[in-house]
Amino acid sequence: MVFFITRLDDEFLLCNLFTLCENLKEDFTYGFHMNDLFEWTGRSDPEDGDTAKRWHHAVNSKNDPDSIGIVGFACDLGVDRNKGKIGAAQAPDILRGALSNLAWHGKGGIIDYGTIRTQNQGIDPLSDAQKILGKKVSKIIEKSGKTIVLGGGHETAVGSFLGLEKYKSKRIGILNLDAHFDIRLIGENGISSGTPFTQIREMRQQNGQKFHYMVLGISRTGNTKALFDRADEWGVRYIKDTDLTQNSLPATFKAIDEFLGTIDVLYLTLDLDVLPHWQMPAVSAPSGHGVDIGIIERIINHVGASQIHWPLADVVEFNPPLDTNGCAAKTAARLIDTLAQAMLDR
Repeated sequence: MVFFITRLDDEFLLCNLFTLCENLKEDFTYGFHMNDLFEWTGRSDPEDGDTAKRWHHAVNSKNDPDSIGIVGFACDLGVDRNKGKIGAAQAPDILRGALSNLAWHGKGGIIDYGTIRTQNQGIDPLSDAQKILGKKVSKIIEKSGKTIVLGGGHETAVGSFLGLEKYKSKRIGILNLDAHFDIRLIGENGISSGTPFTQIREMRQQNGQKFHYMVLGISRTGNTKALFDRADEWGVRYIKDTDLTQNSLPATFKAIDEFLGTIDVLYLTLDLDVLPHWQMPAVSAPSGHGVDIGIIERIINHVGASQIHWPLADVVEFNPPLDTNGCAAKTAARLIDTLAQAMLDR
């Protein structure tokens, strides 16, 4: 492989090159590859001083001890297996582009660790991809302490969770903002975007640990009775989308706090199909009801204000080919920014 650097004075490109070289051997060993050369660019307002920062200024500017790492997972193999609309594999760089020009109010920096791009080859390329993501997330958490994964379909969740290897003896809790349980049993198509929390539950059981799982935004019409029955059997905590309103937020916050009180480490996963279809049409399964973005932001900020150890989040299911005017990417970027601020400002 040959790299061409045309702007040697560009700190961003050099930082990306160093990151790429550091991970090159591991990524190609497993038949996947990283593309760390996304170029973060955007508006600059030097006349407004040093605090006039946007995301493209904060990314890879320095190895700030308060930094948050981001990594992309360009995969929708699980969505395809789950009979959904493919396209989420295109999301990571589209999301970066939507983030680039957002004003940055964080107290730290952002380190971009690139994107894992999967290839549909091998016995089970999805399982292999999830393991690679897990290794990458684990390394980022060791370096930056906090990580946001840009999916990808919700099969991303298994790889994200595998990155919490250092916490495997702890009580890990998953807070899923989602219209769906994603606890389907594994059928003839194998693991998919509908089975991630089934897989994680099996992992926890094999490790002798309890499965701590809460879902906010569940759609009654988007989940069969079999899934509701399974959720009850497995002790899943959930609140339906129709019960998540501004008036119900005090009760919602109480339920979240009770859940956080049962765990040591939090992994928050945001499936964008939790939003109403008029706020987020660019997903495989748009919601007929959904939860308003203002409520989702308040939930994220409430978690950020808690004392729970929160090293990991991901944002999944954004489907760029379904974003006809680019507005859905802006909505997704705003929520990613909300997550980053909530994880850093603690």
